[in-house]
Amino acid sequence: MEDFKVFQIDCKVYLLKDITFHNLFSEIATYVDKTLSTDKDLLDFHRATGYKYYVLSGFKELEKDKCYKAGKLYTFSIRCIKEELCNFFLRKLGEGKTETMKGLITTMKVIPRRPIEKLYTITPALIKLEGEGYWRGTLSLDQYEKRLNDNSVKKFQQLTGVKIDDNFRFYDGIKFLNQKPISNYYAKKDISLLGDKLELYISNDEQSQKIAYMLLGTGVLENNSRSYGYLNYKSM
Repeated sequence: MEDFKVFQIDCKVYLLKDITFHNLFSEIATYVDKTLSTDKDLLDFHRATGYKYYVLSGFKELEKDKCYKAGKLYTFSIRCIKEELCNFFLRKLGEGKTETMKGLITTMKVIPRRPIEKLYTITPALIKLEGEGYWRGTLSLDQYEKRLNDNSVKKFQQLTGVKIDDNFRFYDGIKFLNQKPISNYYAKKDISLLGDKLELYISNDEQSQKIAYMLLGTGVLENNSRSYGYLNYKSM
């Protein structure tokens, strides 16, 4: 499956209640989860452990006071790798409704393959450490980078069936953009999760470029289906 495509579905919603930035990821994930629950097979897929191969953004529109207002229209995106999942989201996301938002319309496009100089996070990248909270103070930078690289390579191997050498690394450099951790609410466990904004400078070889393109559709690191690790890119 090395010829995969990255699909992006944009969903416009009408807000029924105010949403603070701290709660935004949780509310969008709840909306998407409810849509998935309308299909038994996709509900089972959602509940299963393992990589989901889709990633959610936050709202594209910005509010200076970090409060999204009832009565206004906003747009979030889902990127995914599998065409059948893309088609489901395209058909059903616009029909969804929760206590905080109602779907209106969806549109879809394919993210083109281009030589990628760097990836950068739009939503924070997350590493979950059970009982430890934020990674700094528990992991060294080398350990963090190993987990990031291993997570990305494993996603690619499972998606494509291509075996990659254990010592392979798909990027040449990393830059953290936040001075303190970024907090967002995770409703499922009633906790706040702490993530980071970062840039990854992608190696200029075929394998690295394929992994970088895949990450646009899967997200980087963990909890991608909860709106963490959504990426954009700069072309060479």
